Amino acid sequence: MIHCGKKHIGPVIACILIFASILICYWKDLQLPNTVTRKILRQATTASPAGQLCRGKHSQNTITPLKDNKTFIISPYFDDRESKVTRVIGIVHHEDVKQLYCWFCCQPSGKIYVSNAKIDVHSDRFGFPYGAADIVCLEPENCDPTHVSVHQSAHGNIDQLPSFEIKNRKTEPISADFTVCISAMFGNYNNVLQFIQSMEMYKILGAQKVVIYKNNCSHLMEKVLKFYVEEGTVEIIPWPI
Repeated sequence: MIHCGKKHIGPVIACILIFASILICYWKDLQLPNTVTRKILRQATTASPAGQLCRGKHSQNTITPLKDNKTFIISPYFDDRESKVTRVIGIVHHEDVKQLYCWFCCQPSGKIYVSNAKIDVHSDRFGFPYGAADIVCLEPENCDPTHVSVHQSAHGNIDQLPSFEIKNRKTEPISADFTVCISAMFGNYNNVLQFIQSMEMYKILGAQKVVIYKNNCSHLMEKVLKFYVEEGTVEIIPWPI
């Protein structure tokens, strides 16, 4: 047994209180990681599904056909010269395609906004039923969408539609002051001499970049293209039509 006089009671109580305080602090430290872990897990399981709503099927192709096979999407661009719109460059059947809709998904709310598109088919179709077109859609207010889907109807599931990145949404430095775009290279193109003369003339005139829309060409032409690509003069865009 331990015997304590009255004069020893004070120090003993102080020691007990200090020991109890150490135990409480140690217990709280053990519980803190579990509390933080539970909080993180709770936030993860209750996160807004907006990211899933806006995911869609991101298209990486140069030209993407829609389900009707009457509309082909090349690329959307942000255009704020007159109003805040998305201008989609595409190819449409000038008689059969009369109505299209742009589907925007605003982040982070995940709210879907459907805009009635204005279809402007270029006049120089050269007699073909399909022509280049600007598909222009007004963007929603208080929303800077990064992707857009184009559909024949104002109803449907955006997750099932191809999604296209809206180019130049963010301001980027201009890579060239003078760029030349020429007609598509097709028909197993093999006029190497003419091509080299054209490239060198463009360079003399000050062009820093020449864009080639390539469908197909000869093996010898492939070697010439490779030379100019490695030089940095030519950029090749696949053109599978």
